[in-house]
Amino acid sequence: MTTSRAVWSARATWLLLAVVLTAAVLVQAVPAWRAPAVLVVPAASVLLIGVGVALHRPRGAAWWLVALMLAAWGAGACLGRFHPAPGVASGLLWAGQAVAAGIVLHVVRGRTGGRDPSPGGRLDLVVIAAVLTLVGAQLVAVVLADHDDVAGVLVASLDVALLGLLLRFAVSRRALPVSSWLLLTASLLTVLYDLTCALSGGRLAPPGHPVQSLGLVSLALFAVAALHPSMTAAFTAETFARRRSPSAALLGLLPLVTVPAALWWVAQARDVPGLPGWTVPVTGTLVAGLCLLRAAAALRASEHLAEHDPLTDLANRRGLARVHAERAAQEPCALLLLDLDDFKQVNDAHGHDVGDALLLQVSERLLAATGPDELVARLGGDEFVVLAAAARAGDVAERVLEQLRDPVVVGGLVLRTGGSVGAALPDAGPPGPLAEQLTRADVAMYAAKTSGGDRVATYHPAMREEVARRYALSTQVRRLLAGRAPDVGHLEVHHQPLVDLASGRVVGAEALVRWRHPEHGLLPPDAFLALVSTNDLDAQLDDVVLHEVVHQLARWRDQGRLELPVAVNLTRRSLEDPALAGRVLSLLADAGVPASQLHLEITEHQQVSEDGPAAASLAGLRAAGVEIHLDDYGTGYTSLGYLRRFPVQVLKLDRSVVSAVTGDGAQLVAGVQAMAAALDLQVVAEGVETPAQRARLVELGVRFGQGYLFSRPLPAREYAERVLGPARAHGPAAVGADPAPGFAPVR
Repeated sequence: MTTSRAVWSARATWLLLAVVLTAAVLVQAVPAWRAPAVLVVPAASVLLIGVGVALHRPRGAAWWLVALMLAAWGAGACLGRFHPAPGVASGLLWAGQAVAAGIVLHVVRGRTGGRDPSPGGRLDLVVIAAVLTLVGAQLVAVVLADHDDVAGVLVASLDVALLGLLLRFAVSRRALPVSSWLLLTASLLTVLYDLTCALSGGRLAPPGHPVQSLGLVSLALFAVAALHPSMTAAFTAETFARRRSPSAALLGLLPLVTVPAALWWVAQARDVPGLPGWTVPVTGTLVAGLCLLRAAAALRASEHLAEHDPLTDLANRRGLARVHAERAAQEPCALLLLDLDDFKQVNDAHGHDVGDALLLQVSERLLAATGPDELVARLGGDEFVVLAAAARAGDVAERVLEQLRDPVVVGGLVLRTGGSVGAALPDAGPPGPLAEQLTRADVAMYAAKTSGGDRVATYHPAMREEVARRYALSTQVRRLLAGRAPDVGHLEVHHQPLVDLASGRVVGAEALVRWRHPEHGLLPPDAFLALVSTNDLDAQLDDVVLHEVVHQLARWRDQGRLELPVAVNLTRRSLEDPALAGRVLSLLADAGVPASQLHLEITEHQQVSEDGPAAASLAGLRAAGVEIHLDDYGTGYTSLGYLRRFPVQVLKLDRSVVSAVTGDGAQLVAGVQAMAAALDLQVVAEGVETPAQRARLVELGVRFGQGYLFSRPLPAREYAERVLGPARAHGPAAVGADPAPGFAPVR
């Protein structure tokens, strides 16, 4: 259903509600309208429900049952009012009552999965069963009494039970859609109408009696509910499962507590010898006792929630504090603080539902890696804590990392986990406060993460100085990328040559950023890229490097130097920018640099959302002549998916794969080379460091490579002098020339 139609339908619903209320007042005020209203309102209500079903197309048959209920009631009311056939009219009214009871019971028990396995949920069912048993006993007693008004008492007793169930549902549910509230209101008014009539000795209200308008309004409200757009969710399990807090669920039992007394009052009001008088206090006490048990279950659940994480059911910070205080007094305890590597990328790329599913699987793996003597807790986000005896802390930490190294499959997605663990061992002497030990574990975890992740770091006091230094760098890196703080230094782009492995001829370069810091000297990427990512500055850094590389290419062209392409890495945040392609192409056009001179590298292990703009941006860049490379190939689990989604032309084998090429890794390289040849892709080997690796790669058919065997990353000036040849400011640039045949290794 379109938005405009939904808005129109909602407005029509409220307009119809106003018409219904106005008509009810007029029917009560104008006696001549009362008889026609008994005919018109039920028929119109059934018709409007049909219109609502045709308009909104809800699933299931619930709304047709509502229409059947109204049709039975309307036909019974008309026959009872205008035709001398009381038996048929009464049968139709009873049929409508039966359909209504079925619908109400469906609503009361409706929930996702159909069952609530918790102790509180089971006690709720026991309370409802006890009340319904009492109602059944009342009905049997009335039938056996052979009273003249058996039918009236039976109807009134059923109405009392339905009223209690409806009120319980209304109190215990939250965030119900408008249609559900209209249905609930209509049901309550219908039960009140029926109960009033039954206590008065009839099934229908006398003409002109105020309760007659109440009955007509209740029928019309069912039709109003069917016309609202939210009617499609009115009978879904998800709607019924929207429970309030445990305290509200307890309040929802109060209407049921009053049912025994209400049943006794019905029997007394109609002068029917129903259940014995002693049954009222006995059953009332029984139901009240069950409610107290339900309250105790709710209290236990509340206490459990106070010390446990709602997602994973692991201990939370409060639960950890209690257990830590108990165990630390008995034996020295260590804290292992675990932080998942790259978890934020999972949330950003695939959504929080996938992130939550990943956290659930991680919690199961942590429980599998630990034993009954260890406690696993979740502090929030992707931070977990394992409380273990100090003597076993090292073994437990290694088991935890081992469990996390295997990929996790969530909804068809293969996700990498991995983690960084910081260990805080106890000091000699009395146990220290938990907060201090957590702080130490956090410092150690940070050290493990900045060292590359997937490792354990044990706290020592010198780590605090390193954390303070990195915090200062984190503040400075924001000012650095803002470009208005010369006191924090500047960024430099170095170029690592890419060579033809067989001849050594340079065919291009990869741009690698460095930070020239006034105090710490030239900082490599590992020293500050994590800070850039933590501060969500990845895209900003990409822009800085792109601008520098493109303008450097323009300067080399103006100097008449050899024109070789340069590859620039793009992070996930840049790829998810819809304006990426336009911005890059505008930059190239403004600088007068051909698109073929710029290569863009995407990283395999940075998971990019399938629904994002990355694929369209890269396709547009590829169509303009920019070459797309897949970096770090062989380290992730999404390689084939990337090749399918993105216009990749070059696979760059990760250095971890290349380092093993002279041994068992040769088969993997051969397989990648064969696949690349079949897909018409080139392969580049990263991290080539020995002549043996170079020779083996050439044997396997890998044509290009880069690494310290040929050259370290070079500053732009040195790269130009050694690779691009002398400047020819007044002559044409040499394109495709070979200024350095047999490029010699540079150490």
